[in-house]
This record gives sequence, structure tokens and C-alpha cells, in this order.
Amino acid sequence: MIRTTDAIVLRNRAHLEADLIVTYLTGDLGIVDAYAKSPRKVGSRFGSSLEPLTFARISLYGKEQATLPRITRSDIIKPFNQLRESMSIYLKISEILELTLRTLPPRERNPRVFKLLLDTLSLLDGRPDPLYMLYYKIKLLGYTGFAPVLRGCIRCGEDTDRFYLSEGAMLCSKCAEGGERFIVLEPSVQRLYQYLSRIEPAILKRIKVDKGVLAGVEELVDAHINYRVVDRINSREFINAL
Repeated sequence: MIRTTDAIVLRNRAHLEADLIVTYLTGDLGIVDAYAKSPRKVGSRFGSSLEPLTFARISLYGKEQATLPRITRSDIIKPFNQLRESMSIYLKISEILELTLRTLPPRERNPRVFKLLLDTLSLLDGRPDPLYMLYYKIKLLGYTGFAPVLRGCIRCGEDTDRFYLSEGAMLCSKCAEGGERFIVLEPSVQRLYQYLSRIEPAILKRIKVDKGVLAGVEELVDAHINYRVVDRINSREFINAL
């Protein structure tokens, strides 16, 4: 059985002497691993189409539930070469790719996340901006059910500026218990988070964001991801080490 779909390469890894296992995010099939025969040999028909970030039209051969279908065709739609040529940009993008891999279950169809990643790569290809990657994280958390709750105290509804990592939500001082860690969120930080969670990608090109407020939202999102979603993002630790 041959299935054809649009796909974005999230990563690839060597297999045997000259083969590759490629991990894709697809609109139709979710995240899938696929096997490419001899793409590293000179004259391979796959060329550079299996490189990370490449947006391609691919054909997969194998039974519907095969754990490792074979790639029979890969036609590049957009290569996003510039994003790979800059090491600093590629490392930062690697963080959102890793987060995608660790929040989406394999083979779970999520066309919204596929479109989100494609839109974000297109924005970054035109002008690398940390706002775009922050936007991706916020929308991804919403699409996968991990979004923090920022609508007043989650228990009594009172206004509060305290975000508790253990709850993934806001708590007022009366409802909070013990000395658990919290982040104080300025109203401007809460407003920017809510705004970014609602807008479409195209609007990002037209907005200007205060750097201090942007840093506050980044702190919130990264701390929430580390505490509630995944315990560590390897690519982020690598960047920090550099």
C-alpha cells in the first residue's frame, strides 16, 4: 500500500551503512518514522529532500500500521535552506522541533500543528525573530492540551498575579497552599500571552512587542514547559551551554 502526503522533516538518523530513518510531521498521518534506502550514497534519487526542516511531498510504502514504512518518493516543495545554514537559528528551531516530538503522540493526526509549524518556518525564513518561536510554543501548548490557565485564581476566581507551576494556573494568596514556587506575572505579560494565543500567524509581522514583556512571557512559557510538559529540552540546554 502506498500513501502520499505532505510532510516536514523533523529529524533523521543513520541506519546501517548508508540508510536513514527519517521522522516526519505530516498533516494526514501525524508524526511518523520512515525508512530511506541508501540516501547517503552518491547519486541517490532523494538528494537533499530528507534534510531537517524540508517541506516535501512524500510517498510511503508499507501496510497501514507498519512501524517503519519505506520512503519511495520525496519531492521538495520548500527546502528552508537558510534556516539550516545559520547554526544559531537552527539550534533555536531545534527546540520547537523537539517540543513537537515530545508533546504529539506518534501517528496522532493533528493538522493544526502541521500548519502551525509550516507557517512558523515560513515566517522565520523571511525574518528570524524570537517572537515567532515563542508564538509557536504558545499555540502548540494550546493545541495539545498543555496550555497554562491565566484567567484569575483557578479556585475562587479572584484576580491574582501569581502563577503556580505545580498547578499550571493562577492562584491567589488565600487559596495557595504551602511554599510552592510561583511566578509573579505583570498584567502586560498576561495580556500578551492571551493575545498571542488568539491571533493568526500572519498578524505577527505587523506587531511590535516590548522586549521586557516578551521576556516575561518567555520565562512563563519555558518554566511551564519544564515543569508540566517535559522535564528537560535537550536542545535548549545545549544552547545555554554554548
